[in-house]
Amino acid sequence: MAAWLLAFMLTVAAAVVVIHFVNAKVYGPGQQISSYFEALQEGDGERALGLLSAKVPQSNAALLDGDALRAAAADLELIQIGEPRDAGDNRVDMDVTYTVGDEEARSTFRLARVEKDWFFFDRWSFVPSVLPTVTVTAPSQREAVLNGVQVALPEETTTFASFYPARVETSYESEFFAAPSETGVLTSPRETLSLTLATEATEALTDAVDAEVRGFLAGCTSARDRLAPPGCPFFHFTDNRVQPPIVWDIIQYPEVNIRSVSGKWVLSPLNGRARLTAEQTDLFSGARSPLEVEKDFSFAAQLSVGAGGVSVTPLID
Repeated sequence: MAAWLLAFMLTVAAAVVVIHFVNAKVYGPGQQISSYFEALQEGDGERALGLLSAKVPQSNAALLDGDALRAAAADLELIQIGEPRDAGDNRVDMDVTYTVGDEEARSTFRLARVEKDWFFFDRWSFVPSVLPTVTVTAPSQREAVLNGVQVALPEETTTFASFYPARVETSYESEFFAAPSETGVLTSPRETLSLTLATEATEALTDAVDAEVRGFLAGCTSARDRLAPPGCPFFHFTDNRVQPPIVWDIIQYPEVNIRSVSGKWVLSPLNGRARLTAEQTDLFSGARSPLEVEKDFSFAAQLSVGAGGVSVTPLID
């Protein structure tokens, strides 16, 4: 009888140990966190949002599913899920340590015990929170690449909701404009990550504008009988009589500088130098002499870049 009772008590004790182990490892709050990280890495936004029970703020949802979400979690490598810390009211806080690329980071998740399964096993869920956001500022463009996905930027600053932890990278590249990538990491709810794209004109655009400017100036130098070619930024006046051919040459072409002003791409003033050569006659003495003079010039121009290409419209007073 004593042996039977001892065996029974040992069985009960073993069952308690098993239940405690299963409750902690299989049904514990850490399992919810592991499942959440798996959903992020699989790009399963619906599952991740269901697990996290988070509110999505008013924003663009491009980062919340598919390739953009997978990219946000691609560099995440879980190091350790810490032990639960009592937060009162059947809640616990759990610190999760992970790496994002080469950097180590930590997030804290709060979970609540909501009920039990089979009378023994706890069921946990994340305490509802608000997803963090990423703001992408791009004053001079209306699209960008966000975690490898093309997104629209309808405003100068566009807000995107994101899960956490997440690594977010934005950049832009086209034939005529490009911005180097900007990267940041989100580690907690209600956090805001601000990324600004410093978009600049590409060498291809600068070359295209330079060709337009040179073409315009070539038209100005093609006339052989004008001291002041019409619609051109340089001229020369004299009291002497000047005989054709009157030759204008550009000896210093304007340097093209394209910049963004109030969300529009504009050209800085175009400054250059021209040389005039001809023969002149003094009206008082009748003496003939060569005429050679150099003139600095400057003009503004309107830049238009669209699907049809690049156009430059000189603005001559």
